[in-house]
Amino acid sequence: MRRLEQWLSLAPGERRLLLRLALLLPLIGAALRLLGYNRSRTLLERLSQPSKRPIPPDPTAPTADTAQRIARLVSIAANHGPYRATCLRQSLALWWLLRRRGIPAELRIGVRKEQGELQAHAWVEHDGQALNDAQGVTASYAAFQPSFPAATVSRA
Repeated sequence: MRRLEQWLSLAPGERRLLLRLALLLPLIGAALRLLGYNRSRTLLERLSQPSKRPIPPDPTAPTADTAQRIARLVSIAANHGPYRATCLRQSLALWWLLRRRGIPAELRIGVRKEQGELQAHAWVEHDGQALNDAQGVTASYAAFQPSFPAATVSRA
C-alpha cells in the first residue's frame, strides 16, 4: 500500500519517466554486454540529441533541481524496479536523460585501490557536482579524463 501511495504522489511526468527507466536500464545493460562500453556510449551520445519537444519534469525548476530529480528517479528505478542496475548502467541512463533534456552532464568513471583490490565506479556530474553519488566521490576515486570530447548541448 505504501508503494502505491508513493507512486501516486509522483507527478505524472515522473511516473512516465520511471516507466521509461524500467525499459531503458535493461536496454543499456544489454548494449554494454553486446557492444561494449565505447560503442554503447557512442550510440547513446548519438541518441541524446535534445528532443524537439523537451519534457523536463518541471519546466519552471532550475536546471540543477531538474537534474537532481531525474537522478533520484534513476536511483528509484534501479533499486526498486525489476532490473537492478550497476553504477555504470545508472550513470549512462542518467547522462543520456539529462542530455536529452539539454542539461549539460558529464559521465565520470574513476578507480581506487582498496585492500589491494582495484575498484571502479561511475557517476554523473552537473556543474561539477555529483548527481547520483555523494559529493565526496571525487575524493574517493581517481576519475579518468573523458575519452570523448566534452560535448556541449545547446538548449533549443
